[in-house]
Amino acid sequence: MPDPLPVHTKLMAHTAEMLALPHLACRRRDCRRKNACYWHFKASGEPCCLRNLDAEQRRLFDELYEQALLIREHGGHQGLMYAWRDPEQRPLQDAGVEIARTTIPARDKRRFDAFRRDRERIGLPGPAASGEPRR
Repeated sequence: MPDPLPVHTKLMAHTAEMLALPHLACRRRDCRRKNACYWHFKASGEPCCLRNLDAEQRRLFDELYEQALLIREHGGHQGLMYAWRDPEQRPLQDAGVEIARTTIPARDKRRFDAFRRDRERIGLPGPAASGEPRR
């Protein structure tokens, strides 16, 4: 079993909100109505709605959260270029970037936005750029 992901309460809440979990899975009325995470467990820091997910739903949440966590921790740092190798993973990575931006401190927003623009400008490598023959 893989190690559990570190808990960043605000990032987990924004990930849950992007997936509409407060509206779809939370048992708290104020979370459902506003589609926002207002309740989390004090001991773990996780949003309450995550306890209502089955194993497959939780796996999908963790996959998106892991992307957002990775980008939040490493995106925008000088010398680091996030690798966008798999075109099928691009939507997941794009969502991770948008979630991560919501938790970036104000002092780092300018650098993070430059990272986002560079990432969008570079895009995915085409078949010729990756060394694969065109079909």
